[in-house]
Amino acid sequence: MIKLILTDLDGTLLNDEKHIPERNKIALKKAMDKGIHVSIATGRNYYSAKKYVEELGLDVPVVFQNGAFIYMPFENKILYETPLHSDIAKQLIDFARDEGLDYILFSDFFDEKDMYMDKEHQGGYVKYLQQNSWRINKVDDVKKYILEDTVAEVVLMGKEDKILKVVEILRRKYQGKFSVVKNNVIDGWAFFEFFGKGASKEDALRFLLDYFGVSENETMFLGDSYNDIGIMKLVGFPVAMENAFEEVKKVAKFVTLSNNDGGVGFAVEKFVL
Repeated sequence: MIKLILTDLDGTLLNDEKHIPERNKIALKKAMDKGIHVSIATGRNYYSAKKYVEELGLDVPVVFQNGAFIYMPFENKILYETPLHSDIAKQLIDFARDEGLDYILFSDFFDEKDMYMDKEHQGGYVKYLQQNSWRINKVDDVKKYILEDTVAEVVLMGKEDKILKVVEILRRKYQGKFSVVKNNVIDGWAFFEFFGKGASKEDALRFLLDYFGVSENETMFLGDSYNDIGIMKLVGFPVAMENAFEEVKKVAKFVTLSNNDGGVGFAVEKFVL
């Protein structure tokens, strides 16, 4: 019996227009009315996901920035956070410049305008940056804006082999002091996020299971992307979207409709309601 439903946002709960389809809203609210726990695990930061949390009325722990930040918005309560140390952030930016990679500095989990860039990106993530333009500060040198002991995260974009080279160098120097999350590769551009130690959707799942008092086997997770594979291998009922990558579909027990067709709602109706 499923007691916890956890869903990704982009490409999963949200359609391509970044709205929650009515079918998804109705199904999730019916599940909550039955006493089933519902939450979100997203790579987005709090402010870019806030309206969806409010739309669903989720007065529960919500997972932001791929597990680096767990927060109860309605109670203004931080339950877990693992920022990246500033020394590692600065080294990441230096390595990125040496390797010709693009990069983004994310200042703090609670900064609304949290993205800092000093280099124009013209690769696979142009659309992502356009959608998040309201969050971006264009500056002359992002390192000047690392003012505290920690930052939320650093993103590197570019050829995957070059980013993996940076990861290996960092691991030798800072073993166990940071986490790295691989996201989608778009038009040859990889997107890697660097957080503090213990940041992943898998780690966040363990926190939520303990919080709600449920087991992996009583949990449904719905996702579409590479950063969802780890958590999908842990839960009892992993669901992939029709629009998911093939690697994601391979670890799912069920492939539902696409994000544009209310696939979350369809899966919840079929297996929970």
